[in-house]
Amino acid sequence: MSLMTVLRFIGRHVLSAYVLLLSLLVAAPIIVVVVMAFSAQAYFTFPPTGFSGQWFAQVAADPEWMASLRLSIVIALLVATFSTLLGVPAALGLRRAQGAWSAALQLFLLSPLMLPTMLIGLALLEFLQMLNLPTSLWAVVLGHTVIACPYVVRLVLASFAGVDPSLSRAARNLGASPIQAFRRVTFPLIRHGVIAGALFSLIVSLDDVNIAIFLSDVHVSPLPVRLFTYIEQNADPLGAAVASVLVLLAALLIIVCDRVVGIEWLFGVKQQRRA
Repeated sequence: MSLMTVLRFIGRHVLSAYVLLLSLLVAAPIIVVVVMAFSAQAYFTFPPTGFSGQWFAQVAADPEWMASLRLSIVIALLVATFSTLLGVPAALGLRRAQGAWSAALQLFLLSPLMLPTMLIGLALLEFLQMLNLPTSLWAVVLGHTVIACPYVVRLVLASFAGVDPSLSRAARNLGASPIQAFRRVTFPLIRHGVIAGALFSLIVSLDDVNIAIFLSDVHVSPLPVRLFTYIEQNADPLGAAVASVLVLLAALLIIVCDRVVGIEWLFGVKQQRRA
């Protein structure tokens, strides 16, 4: 066995061990929270000495928690709609743009991914105050759209990678209007990116607290904000149960994304295999 073969063998196992360790570090806190949500005790202890679903029942029976959940779902649906309506045309424009302006514009549209969400929330709050606009549901929708739209742009741009631009031009030459060419030719080819972007927008909106806490008020309290306020004053598994609900919603959306689009598509596995 040559030295290079031995080094490749060791490198493969070291990389596998590193990925496993990293996965455990990411998943361990989530697992602890979910397990604590089923604790029978009225205080935090891990591992629990007993298991019960009482905390989930309390959440379901509490009208304030359920109202916050419904509000978060409404906000997430609005954010997904607006992010898609804005992100898809932006991606189309970026695809057709040429030169240095294209790179600069793409950097600008994707910049919210590079900034802390707390900084974005504070900046939007200052912007609203400068315009004498109150914090409200629509302010939260605006803030979440700012951080969710780049996901739509990025995923739609990725879906354009395998699309031949001459197809759209051929449709236009055959008499199709720009809208007809997009609806019948372009959209079917990029629909995976559009759907994945919309689902990611839902996840981002449902899980965000940093922006919502700046832009919400006493009348608008999404579930993450109410949870953040609750765990500041209480230390019982009820907060873990609410957090588990958010984890479940995110997991369900990821499963839907996998079934509709395919997780392997998001990471470019299909394109690599076809290549």
